[in-house]
Amino acid sequence: MRIIGILIIIGIVFGAVSMIDYNKFIDLPSMLLVIGGSLGYVLAKGKSSNFIKNFGDGSVYMGWIGLMIGVVMIGNHHVNTEKIWSAVSIAFLPLFYGYLIKIISTGLEKINDE
Repeated sequence: MRIIGILIIIGIVFGAVSMIDYNKFIDLPSMLLVIGGSLGYVLAKGKSSNFIKNFGDGSVYMGWIGLMIGVVMIGNHHVNTEKIWSAVSIAFLPLFYGYLIKIISTGLEKINDE
């Protein structure tokens, strides 16, 4: 049942993203920040038995840190320009990636426990 739930969540998210221009949801630096930071968080926690849970937690933390980095970059580079809204949307992508990974990891974590 949990696998079906995870697949439904992934399907809904990717379905919604594909209805818009899906290229707007792909940002390699944001993905690397969230995934790399999550791996660092897992290593910092030091408990390999909770890898999936710690990876999900780290992805949310790194998503928020990525948002803060994006807002600071916008403040330094896009002040009073017409491109500010596209920059804001990119700034929110790490948070999107972080919570998406967290939802998936929560479902996978429960599968591991059973």
